[in-house]
Amino acid sequence: MNKGTGKKPKPFVSGLLLAAGSSSRLGRTKQLERLDGVALVSRAAAALAGAGVHEVVAVVGHRAADVVDALGEKTAKVVMNREYKSGLSSSLRKGVEALDVRSEAVVVCLADQPFVNSELIDRIIDRFVETGAEAVAAGSGDLVSPPVLLSRKLYGKISKLTGDKGAKSVALAEPTFQKVEVNEDMLLDVDTEEALIKAKRLLAGTASTATGRAADTPARRRPSSGK
Repeated sequence: MNKGTGKKPKPFVSGLLLAAGSSSRLGRTKQLERLDGVALVSRAAAALAGAGVHEVVAVVGHRAADVVDALGEKTAKVVMNREYKSGLSSSLRKGVEALDVRSEAVVVCLADQPFVNSELIDRIIDRFVETGAEAVAAGSGDLVSPPVLLSRKLYGKISKLTGDKGAKSVALAEPTFQKVEVNEDMLLDVDTEEALIKAKRLLAGTASTATGRAADTPARRRPSSGK
């Protein structure tokens, strides 16, 4: 605790952007798809860079040179994952291994969620600080989605992941897990042509608002299925 202030020092929180996949469902590299003239990977990197993180690490793999070009100067460190075809877990492991030794928690973001913004990332970090939870993620009703924050205590579990298991699987297994509620559209992931069309519609404002302050307010919970 800082003398004279009564406040705890802010923890060193890392930002990790996973951008290595080959986008098999979309059929082309989704990280490089553009919304309003900006590549998805660049939008995601900007959201992390604008949030209260102490570092940003990006993991690339498929079409790495093009993805790095699209990232520009928004990331402090770029990590190459040559094993990206083995699944999401390989990129997550590579990224965590590259974090600063001072890292006390990591916020994991995906390159294909164009409406995740800095405000949401900060809300997740704030929940971690306020509650002491070891895992925090975004969600809407029954949906749980990246961004996902995991404390340093869970880094060992990340090292044991295989295949397409990601940060969410670790978070959901954590007893202290907390969820930050948002509008479901905010968590849209662009992994199909239909999702890309929806994202363009949302950005143009022809569907429910998914950007700005309105999207960063708690959403109404969907009725529980009882399961």
